[in-house]
Amino acid sequence: MRAEGKSRRDVLRTLKDFLSEDQDYSQGRILNALCTTPHPIAKAAHKLFLNSNLGGPALFPGSRKMEQQVIQNLSSLLHSETSVGFVVSGGTEANMLALLAARNKASIEAPEVIVPESAHFSFRKICSLLKLKLVTAPVDASYRADTHAIEEQLSKNTVAIVGTAGTPELGVVDPVKELSELASSKDVYLHVDAAFGGLILPFMKELGYSFEPFDFQLESVKSITVDPHKMGMSTIPSGGILFRDESYLRYVETETPYLTERVQYTFVGTRTASSVAAAWAVFEHLGANGMKKIIGRCIKLARYLASELESHGFTLVCPPTLNVVAFRSKNTELLAQQLRRYGWFVSYLQRLNCIRVIIMPHIKRSHVDAFLNMLQRNT
Repeated sequence: MRAEGKSRRDVLRTLKDFLSEDQDYSQGRILNALCTTPHPIAKAAHKLFLNSNLGGPALFPGSRKMEQQVIQNLSSLLHSETSVGFVVSGGTEANMLALLAARNKASIEAPEVIVPESAHFSFRKICSLLKLKLVTAPVDASYRADTHAIEEQLSKNTVAIVGTAGTPELGVVDPVKELSELASSKDVYLHVDAAFGGLILPFMKELGYSFEPFDFQLESVKSITVDPHKMGMSTIPSGGILFRDESYLRYVETETPYLTERVQYTFVGTRTASSVAAAWAVFEHLGANGMKKIIGRCIKLARYLASELESHGFTLVCPPTLNVVAFRSKNTELLAQQLRRYGWFVSYLQRLNCIRVIIMPHIKRSHVDAFLNMLQRNT
């Protein structure tokens, strides 16, 4: 730390220099991010609650009330009137709380969790931290969790099965209904990681797309992760964990003897209310119809991109389920490197040897067309 302080003007100038090195979503070249530019009302709401700490709800009851309303909105979208939950630091913390609940509820030695190979890498970290044996399950030809393989991997030590609604690599939806039936028959906890798809699938259904249930409509689903800072256009960090009902909270509670509240239920103690306010504001301002319009545009644009890629000779890894498009070329890795040199940020997925593009709300038709033109010039 410097001995003498700098002027406000100098500090802000340096901060702007730092910011100038960061990528700007509005340029339309960030095609690999699961986050997006926060909605303008999210930014405004975020600033209002900079002093509020959800770790102390007795001091900030308005913030806690706001959080409860966000959870109610998410629960309603995911077909539950009884679920409880919290806005947390992101999908990793949400998934961690879910597996903590599963582990503590089962209360057995040598607990195991079955996770498809397509699931988010956070589960590897979580299982290590929680001393859970990670059992990796294969996927089928459609890159969805292989239910039959999972059934064969079940053992007396299995405390949870994980399914994903919107996998991080390809955006596909696991057969959660089949997983639910399997979990029910074996009395095993089922967690659904819908960090990405949880705020897409409910609106796609309203737009006429057909999907099997993946949420609390299925009795065996005990918890769901859903992140407002992804397709919810909230500010970072804003993840969500929902439990089927209040009975699951006792499995994640921690006593807080020197605080006003007797217990806490999240890993993070000091929790910002700013991103909760951002999520609340987006839901209230856009409403279901506004969200549906934005998500519908992203889905259509993803399908347009997929169609154009095929017409130009690229190979799709699979038809897009959500707003994620994955494709291959003659030399996919080299193409990904060339795109990066020209300032296009895409993901090269080594495991699948493909390029992944995510059509988030900041992406426009003109951006997609410019991307397609760049591809044509480099293949």
